Amino acid sequence: MKLLTPNLYLDNLTDLTVDILKEEGISYLLIDLDDTLVASYADSIAVEFEVWLKQLAEQGIGIFILSNGKFEHVRYWLEYLQLEGIALAAKPLPIGWARALKLLNARRENCAMLGDQLFTDVLGANIYGIHSILVKPLSPGKPHTKQLRKLERYCLGKMNIS
Repeated sequence: MKLLTPNLYLDNLTDLTVDILKEEGISYLLIDLDDTLVASYADSIAVEFEVWLKQLAEQGIGIFILSNGKFEHVRYWLEYLQLEGIALAAKPLPIGWARALKLLNARRENCAMLGDQLFTDVLGANIYGIHSILVKPLSPGKPHTKQLRKLERYCLGKMNIS
């Protein structure tokens, strides 16, 4: 269960502050896209999330999108949000994190991954050796994700996280 246990669990991504990140020595935040920043199938992002992203960047936190989503979908959001990122990151495999850190010229100990899924975002970050932050998903997800959510709920219950 250790590899599935996030370093931090949040109800809402805006609960993650610069102070929390700096306290952990985090200068780069890798963020999942679908159901972390944008609900599945949504064509807009919550205004408070855009404000939150801007505040993080203004206070010196590097932001990078790390998504398993398709190129066109991720590219749309990267352009809209004016961020850098990687599509088809193959999370939880280490390849996406390795590429991201190389592009950012960052070290593992200065990075955190923020995402909504145990079996991609948290597991991959923990395997790769970076700080993992789990947030409640914005929607039930796409069909394949909905099935994994059942197993996630079981695991979170065993960890006393709900």
